[in-house]
Amino acid sequence: MAENGKETTLDIKDAMAILRHRKWFLILPLLLVTVIAFGGSYLLEERYQSSTMVMIGQKTYLSKQLQAMVPGQEQNRFSSLQQKNLLIAIHNEILSSTYLARLIDELGLAEDPETVRDAQKLHVKRPDIPARDLLYRILINDLRKNIEVDFNGENIIEITSESSDPARAMGIATKIAEIFKDERLKREMSGARGALDFSDEQLEIYKANLEDAENDKAEFAAEYLRNQLDESVTAAANIRSIMADIDNIKLIIDDNMTNQATVRSRLSKYKKSELKLDLSDEYNTLKSNISNETERLADLMLKYTWSDPKVLNANLRISNWVKDIEDLIKRSVERRFENAPAVEEDDLKEFFVLQTREMILRGKKDDFEVALSTLRDRIARQPQYEIQMRNLENEVASARDIYEKFKDQVTGSEISQSLMRGEAESKYRIMEPASVPLVPVKPNRVKITVLGAILGLVIGGVAALLVELLDNSFKKVEDVEGYLNMSVLATIPNIASIKGKVKVG
Repeated sequence: MAENGKETTLDIKDAMAILRHRKWFLILPLLLVTVIAFGGSYLLEERYQSSTMVMIGQKTYLSKQLQAMVPGQEQNRFSSLQQKNLLIAIHNEILSSTYLARLIDELGLAEDPETVRDAQKLHVKRPDIPARDLLYRILINDLRKNIEVDFNGENIIEITSESSDPARAMGIATKIAEIFKDERLKREMSGARGALDFSDEQLEIYKANLEDAENDKAEFAAEYLRNQLDESVTAAANIRSIMADIDNIKLIIDDNMTNQATVRSRLSKYKKSELKLDLSDEYNTLKSNISNETERLADLMLKYTWSDPKVLNANLRISNWVKDIEDLIKRSVERRFENAPAVEEDDLKEFFVLQTREMILRGKKDDFEVALSTLRDRIARQPQYEIQMRNLENEVASARDIYEKFKDQVTGSEISQSLMRGEAESKYRIMEPASVPLVPVKPNRVKITVLGAILGLVIGGVAALLVELLDNSFKKVEDVEGYLNMSVLATIPNIASIKGKVKVG
């Protein structure tokens, strides 16, 4: 600065003099801003950080010496650009909506009441978006701000989570690392899992085929056993016996019909509608018993002869029930035709008994004819049964062979998958698990206090400089001479009083 043709300069002594003179302009802002910064740091929210490190290994099939000798087997080394691109890819993968949504679900972060209220308020402004989606968007955005992903070495990923709750910071870091590892394992094992799923599906199909073949064989074997004749009875003998029974029954029926015609001629005065009886439930029961036992007798005749106890007992039961039903008919005739002469009553009893016997005989003949046809058919089909049984046995053996092969393949796939999982788990290994942070990383009170002191010094220095520049008083002899353009003849020094040196009285 030039005044009256003379240039004034500010040297170090002048600066020191100004600082001594304006020291309170430096001290007061320094103290005030430092205290405010230090005290204000206690008003800031404490933030905790927890970190975990995941190692991404490389698949190695050869030793290091062989890797150096075999082309293409040397250990992969990432360039700085490749490492940067890989970090960006992993960073985007970890902070993707899929990973973070799974993190929110597994840690139950969506249950936070404060975040739920924020989502509900935002839903009022954006009713077109479901409140649940807004809640997840808020949480995902907050997690992306508080999760950092970086390389800590060539193939070690460091995941850092920040939160106001130390336990939550550790939980987020631990869980996101587990999700990253789990998703990478799923991706690498998807091929093996697909092959195993295919083998499982095929195994279930061929297991069902084997079970069907075994069931078919079991059903056919049961039928085959049912159709086989008893070893003590020859088929020809049974056929002759049944044919003889049928012929005998036909003769009895013919005699019965002749006798019925004779008796009916003696009862000509009765109309057909009058020759009816009101029979009780006991009659129906006996009739049903005779019919069922006749069917059973026909089945027994497929295996046993007339002399067999089972056949004899069945015939005895039928004879007893026939006798019972004839007695029941006679009593019914007595009640129905109580006013008829004794001779007519006997004819009526004989007529109704003959009708009942005809019905029983015809039923027995029909059952025996069915049995005879069945027996002949079984005998004719005996070779086909044996051929069919061998075919079914071959089908069962073939189905079991295919099933066992797929079972072995599934076992091999499971072993292969276990080996791949072991390799994949060693490839993605958590080197340093997250732990609960003991001290907050924010706010850094020392740093804030130092910055406050520096700011106070800057403010004080600027204030002192401004005050000095705005002060128009003379501070040096040269300033007076320059201002008056006259030489100073003498100066009067500033004499400070010396307290205690002068005594009064």
